[in-house]
Amino acid sequence: MAGTAALVLAPAGAQDGFRVVRAGAVPGPALRVKRGEEVRVRLVNDLAAPLSLHWHGVRLPNAMDGVPPLTQKPVAAGESFDYRFVPPDAGTFWYRVPFGSGPYGALIVEEAAPVDVDRDVALLLDGAPAPDIAVAANERLRLRLINVSARFMTVRIDRHPVRVMAIDGQPAEPFLAREGRITLAPGNRADLFVDAVLEPGSSAPVVLNDEPLTRLVYEAKPARAARTEPKPLPANPLPARMDFRGALRVELDLSAANDSVPAKPLFSVKRGRTVQLALRSETAASLHVHGHHMRLLDARDDGWKPFWLDTILVMPQGVTRVAFVADNVGKWLLHGRKIENSAQSISWFEVS
Repeated sequence: MAGTAALVLAPAGAQDGFRVVRAGAVPGPALRVKRGEEVRVRLVNDLAAPLSLHWHGVRLPNAMDGVPPLTQKPVAAGESFDYRFVPPDAGTFWYRVPFGSGPYGALIVEEAAPVDVDRDVALLLDGAPAPDIAVAANERLRLRLINVSARFMTVRIDRHPVRVMAIDGQPAEPFLAREGRITLAPGNRADLFVDAVLEPGSSAPVVLNDEPLTRLVYEAKPARAARTEPKPLPANPLPARMDFRGALRVELDLSAANDSVPAKPLFSVKRGRTVQLALRSETAASLHVHGHHMRLLDARDDGWKPFWLDTILVMPQGVTRVAFVADNVGKWLLHGRKIENSAQSISWFEVS
């Protein structure tokens, strides 16, 4: 099968007020909080090797970023570590081991006020085939897609309008996905609004990389009133502007492979300064920037795409340019991965 997925709806267990993630449980539990609430997670390492958890896409305090030896010591076998932070952004995020294999799962930060949807479902794109998703005619489904694999994942929903509402956890200007299809690079996420426009008793497949993933199965009950166009999701507190005139410009080649964190940073920058990265790679690669979200710049550097990203695809032709405001103090990983073989290119930067 080209790709599989796991439906993640189960709540996490609790221990002394902490939700528990066990290293041997794959996938781990889905974690849900409201924006402004504290995430309290205890990682219990019941494996033989040391590890930690990284909170992919969350702009959190550096000590909670989960990157040994940069931000914490690895959690030894038989030991535990408590992660505590308040996510500043509502959106779809996930947790994983920063290097190698281990537990992973969804972290959903809900908006402070309810969003106009009837059902909210998260799919991890790399597990067992998902159960059917029940819908009623004219309901609105929020489908959160999380590519936890090391490959491209293309999801297609036939016979339904599919609106992209958020990318990498950050609200975007809503747009209709062409042919109901969206492709995610490794680590990327997308929030989709899918209006259930078929008749009661109908069903429609959700396809992942041309293989069945799940189905939308319509309940045999009267249709509710038809939906109007959705409003954009509430904005998160990201920078409204970037000062390119005073930007720090850095080149980063992802072609070389290394599996450990270097002793020295690629660059250091004062808090609040704009950083522009010029990215190259001999083969297709992805780059995840920890602790920040970035804009993909236009080819002439005269503007940017109307969405934020924390994980960017770098193709071998030409240069990919991104920019972000270095507004989160600490030591932050720049984690590159080759698409075809998952070889890593690891560097880091420091914000002071």
